[in-house]
Amino acid sequence: MKTIHTNNNFDILRLILAFLVYFAHWNILTSQQSSNPVFHLSGYAVDMFFIVSGFLVFWSFDNDQNIKHFYIKRFFRIFPLYAILIVLQTFFFIVFSDGGFGQIVKYFVCNIVFLNFLSPSVSTIFSSMQVDAINGSLWTLKNEVVFYVLMPLLFRLYKKWRLYFLAMLYLFSLFYMLVVDYLGISKLLVQFPAQLRLFTVGITLYVMFDKLKNKNIIFFVAGSFGLIVLFSGNDYFKFSLYPFLLGIIMIWLVYYVKPIKIKFDFSYSFYILHFPVIQLSVYFGVNPVNPIISFVSLFSVVLVLSYFSEKYIEKRFIKLGRDIIKKNNDGKN
Repeated sequence: MKTIHTNNNFDILRLILAFLVYFAHWNILTSQQSSNPVFHLSGYAVDMFFIVSGFLVFWSFDNDQNIKHFYIKRFFRIFPLYAILIVLQTFFFIVFSDGGFGQIVKYFVCNIVFLNFLSPSVSTIFSSMQVDAINGSLWTLKNEVVFYVLMPLLFRLYKKWRLYFLAMLYLFSLFYMLVVDYLGISKLLVQFPAQLRLFTVGITLYVMFDKLKNKNIIFFVAGSFGLIVLFSGNDYFKFSLYPFLLGIIMIWLVYYVKPIKIKFDFSYSFYILHFPVIQLSVYFGVNPVNPIISFVSLFSVVLVLSYFSEKYIEKRFIKLGRDIIKKNNDGKN
């Protein structure tokens, strides 16, 4: 188990990344078509989310290698709020869509088990809108869940083969992306194991953390940023070298920039709630015409919903998970 100081910027970074995804989705869903770069960074934000997840989840398992404890913590961290959201979205389709019982059941079953791509919507209710889905942000969660499920195995194999295993894992993910790209099946580029290379970078940054302490890291960060800007349009660069460069930037932001402490962590709530808020505001015709008012008002709504979701749903279920683990430990003593 590594000793890595917890005085870092992970919480604020995840919140900023969630905000960047909001910027992009608001720009698309409300048909603003703004060319300002800040509204086109969601891809980088999501990729960094995966790298952060690889670092933190591997760290979590390294601290407590009890598989049962790990799965309990992961379940209560993401599923309760997610399940509530899926139920609410299903209720929306029951009330407002013209889809039959079978379509609604299919939507609920597919989405409750994270297979959102099999049923992103019901009937043609959103077919005339920019995105034919009630919540286009949820595709990332199935990648997270698969990663969680595999973590104990990945950890064991890493302990056996160390960096050789991580290199093989990365190359496997890269090979998958090259094959899928060659076949022209672009939809599979956002499916696991494409994101495995990003998780692997996060794991690599964790296990090599002691060797990353370098006063000259700012030069590596500047070089990474420059290469990403220069080759952002090259798919082979995005598949191969880009994740490592993004990882270097992530480490710098988290551990080399002065820590900014926040007393809340509703990045997860904000991430999964923002899309349906924007989409439904457009669907019901209540989205303000003025883009500034639209952006600020919808952002404020999502912010408030996220704050209360984290306070009254996320935190309570996370505590419940910890209580179950504690009770289990007490029962063994």
